[in-house]
Amino acid sequence: MNQFVGGIYVLATLPIWATAGILFTIVLLALPVGREITEGLPYNISCSSSIGDVGLIVVTLIAATILHRGAHVPEWLQSDSVHLIILCVIMMFGGFGCALTLKSRGGKVMDIYHDIIIFPLLTYLVITLVPIIFINGTKIEVAATVGFILFWFGLVPFDVRHKRINQREWLEDHGVIFKNPKQSLFR
Repeated sequence: MNQFVGGIYVLATLPIWATAGILFTIVLLALPVGREITEGLPYNISCSSSIGDVGLIVVTLIAATILHRGAHVPEWLQSDSVHLIILCVIMMFGGFGCALTLKSRGGKVMDIYHDIIIFPLLTYLVITLVPIIFINGTKIEVAATVGFILFWFGLVPFDVRHKRINQREWLEDHGVIFKNPKQSLFR
């Protein structure tokens, strides 16, 4: 018998439309709104964030659909301790990413939000849900999952190559003038 825990429990319990609404709000809407509030301009020009994260949300919705169909969840994914270990490892990487943000992106509030909320959330969901999709999904669901994840992984080096990781700097280099001075939590 499935004993769902963590994000798997949430996705199996919430209506899929609620999952979609929550993820789109936390992942996609919060960044430009937060930047409007803290920097005076709503933006999210990182392709891996503005486009790629949509794909990771779709992967989550594929898994939610599969869970709602009554999917089998492997025993190891029904363990609180496994979910806790996954979360701890992800939070360490998120902390590392936040340290990089402070150095390379100047510590903008919403960049830090991305590194301590969005990145860990999407990473946790992908790690815990991909096995469920691969075990229970149709060929189309599995192919879409692989495609969306590879697409996101392809957009990260694109962002790095085109210097879109430091979004504010990229915008300034392309002629955008901010009304508010450069703001950072740590400057």
